[in-house]
Amino acid sequence: MRQMIIALLLVSPTLVAEQTLQVMDAQIEDSGQRFNGNFSLNQAAGLSHQQVNSRVISTGDSANATSTIRQTLEIVPGSTTGAQMNSRIEGASFSQGNGVIGINQSAGIGNQHINAFRITLGAVPESLDDSVLSQNVTRPSISGIAVPKNGERSVAISDDAFAGSRGVVQLNQSAGIGNTTANNLSIRVVE
Repeated sequence: MRQMIIALLLVSPTLVAEQTLQVMDAQIEDSGQRFNGNFSLNQAAGLSHQQVNSRVISTGDSANATSTIRQTLEIVPGSTTGAQMNSRIEGASFSQGNGVIGINQSAGIGNQHINAFRITLGAVPESLDDSVLSQNVTRPSISGIAVPKNGERSVAISDDAFAGSRGVVQLNQSAGIGNTTANNLSIRVVE
């Protein structure tokens, strides 16, 4: 009987360690093929993510396509003993497409992604102002959250993904804690 108790005590820490490993897995496989037009996709695994795909189109003599996106995130501090965080786009996902595509994919905790696309047709030419450029500023860090000591963080895109697609592709992909990414594209066409 004593040998069984000692054996259980020796095995218990291993069982506890395996049970505390969290798996946060965002995976897309063979999806969105032959898209046409405007295609937007947000996918997240984990906690407290913010993702935006914004599209603005304006036409006419006094056209002005603008957008303002503000993301504010407060994360309650916590502890994670281990976490496996994976973001993957596999197979022929989003291949042979045509148009504007925005994809935000994240695994982990507190990641923020923005895909902003603006097109103005027939407008007076002007430069980008500070309000548009400031949307690319990242915050310093997420304070108070414990970074898992164990586990893997990985991001992967297959060789066949996006193959043969034409147009605008905006992709934000992250695995981890507190990543901030943004894609801003503003096009002005003057006749």
